[in-house]
Amino acid sequence: MTVKKVTLKSGKTSYRVEVNRGMIDGHRKIIVRHKDNRNEARVLEAHLKLAVAEGTYKDKEEIKEEAAVVSTFQDYYDQWWPIYVTTVESSTAYKTRGVFKNWLLPTFGNMKLTDITPSQIQKYVLEWSKDTAKAYRDRFIYLNKILTDAVDMALIAKNPCRPVKLPAQQKKGVPVYWDADQIGKFFACIDAVASPEQYTVLLFATYTGMRREELCALRVGDIDLDNNVVSVNHALASGLKGMYEKGTKTGAGTRQVPLMPDLVQQLKKWIHIIGESVGKGYDNRWLFPAPNDWSRHIDINRPNTWFKAIREANDLQPRITLHGLRHSFITNMLRAGNDVSAVQHLAGHASPDMTLRVYSGLNLSDAKMSIEKLQNYMKKA
Repeated sequence: MTVKKVTLKSGKTSYRVEVNRGMIDGHRKIIVRHKDNRNEARVLEAHLKLAVAEGTYKDKEEIKEEAAVVSTFQDYYDQWWPIYVTTVESSTAYKTRGVFKNWLLPTFGNMKLTDITPSQIQKYVLEWSKDTAKAYRDRFIYLNKILTDAVDMALIAKNPCRPVKLPAQQKKGVPVYWDADQIGKFFACIDAVASPEQYTVLLFATYTGMRREELCALRVGDIDLDNNVVSVNHALASGLKGMYEKGTKTGAGTRQVPLMPDLVQQLKKWIHIIGESVGKGYDNRWLFPAPNDWSRHIDINRPNTWFKAIREANDLQPRITLHGLRHSFITNMLRAGNDVSAVQHLAGHASPDMTLRVYSGLNLSDAKMSIEKLQNYMKKA
């Protein structure tokens, strides 16, 4: 019926969900639930209304009486998914579907909801954590979510995820990046004349620190060669119906990034090569179009394929990924003495903490320089 913001006796703010179940034994029955935020309350309201409309809703007493016919995990997922998918972005739904399809449904799909126990979940979480550094937490998060919703729908009395303990996340290795010399060696391996698209895309990634989903979504109109800046205001994402264009990863991701002179000169050459100008008539054209089809953008995996092939063919060290070029941009900006807040803006990070987490590793040259500075300091003492 509605979602109301209420204050509990404890003083805590809650969102009260009320759904009319209809007349039962001559009395009007109202289902009442509480959630901590309005969005979760609205999702719960939608689930409850659907269950009431389909006649699948049961209260705790009915659960006890009808435990033998409780749905399987797969059955409940089939009811839960159509509602869940309307509450999130397509990119989030795409990721969620993969977690259920590849892990949760094969593991729990044939089990009755009432048969899933904390010890079983704990066992699987421990097994998953041995093979993954982070993915096991995502699997648990989505399992906890659907079982929490099952409790809200009164299909099970308690969420078996509640007692489960998550193993500590594995510590990541020291971040690596390329300094100016290593970046120079990399671009010396690319023939800018024979492979202008590769050269331009990878130069763009290196000199702006843009994410690949932002880079592949660029249009000609995003480049301002009068003021030598690029406007980053959209990105590509994987959705249920394939790749689609969306806003940047966070609000901070919408930004303008100045272009270095070398990149400006290469961009002018590239725009000339694809036969377009920066005029208004071409603003909506993809800056990096798909081969032989300028109506589509470049495949989001293509820059990574180019980068990996060049790095491995020339045995370039240390071994970094395409995303490592973004880390290199951030690290080298900070090493050059730039203010953290300025680098944060250029990188599109939501907080300076995120920027500094990238800048948490040292190349061997940095480490040696630090030791030399310490030795000189100690000699003066």
